[in-house]
Amino acid sequence: MKRTLTGLLGVAVWLSPQLASASEPPPERDHSLPGTKRTRYLESAPFDVVGGGSRKGDWAVELSGGTPWQRVRTQLGIGKGLTTLIEMDTVLGRRFRPAAGVGLRWIDRPHVRMSGELLLGWDWQLTPDRQRRGPNGELRMRLAFPVGRVAPYLVLATRHTLLMDRTTLETAAGPEVSWDARQAWIAWGSLGLVVAINEHVGLDFGIDFPWVDPPTPSIPGLHVGVLFGGWRAKR
Repeated sequence: MKRTLTGLLGVAVWLSPQLASASEPPPERDHSLPGTKRTRYLESAPFDVVGGGSRKGDWAVELSGGTPWQRVRTQLGIGKGLTTLIEMDTVLGRRFRPAAGVGLRWIDRPHVRMSGELLLGWDWQLTPDRQRRGPNGELRMRLAFPVGRVAPYLVLATRHTLLMDRTTLETAAGPEVSWDARQAWIAWGSLGLVVAINEHVGLDFGIDFPWVDPPTPSIPGLHVGVLFGGWRAKR
């Protein structure tokens, strides 16, 4: 029994520094250095966009076009895995949604990135047969696997909008107006591949799977994007 306890204690002592080093976040990269051929793209701006999150002082921009969505997105790293987000997306010019939020990297390893994002915005739709608008919130998860110049990725999101319906009833005493609140829900996902042209510019090719007005399925879409950015060199 004594020998067994001694062996377990030795294993625990050996594992403790290994576990500590695995749980520590990776050190901030010195962007003033060029990096090696194997690592120069791992912290590139295109991979920061699809992997979610930028290192402190790094920024990136996404310009994406396709169907059903078109999007402009900017992000700026503020440290400790946090990134500020501002974006505008539209559906064929009929629905617009400006939003701002924050992202947090949960897993930050050389070849695995996982992050979560929370955005708050305003959703409005103007079409001949429907007009709606209201506050909007979205939760989003990003998972990317950077390898060399490419990064396959997956995005899953759930978007909720609070809509107020107004009903006007004409009575003998005059019009009576009543309001009813309801929620509109959109779930969507994307599968794609980013190709880094260099550390500052990349191309994004993806398939989108929207789910609008469940349970009716929606037609999948495609998008092509340009991702670019830079960084603040350390002095």
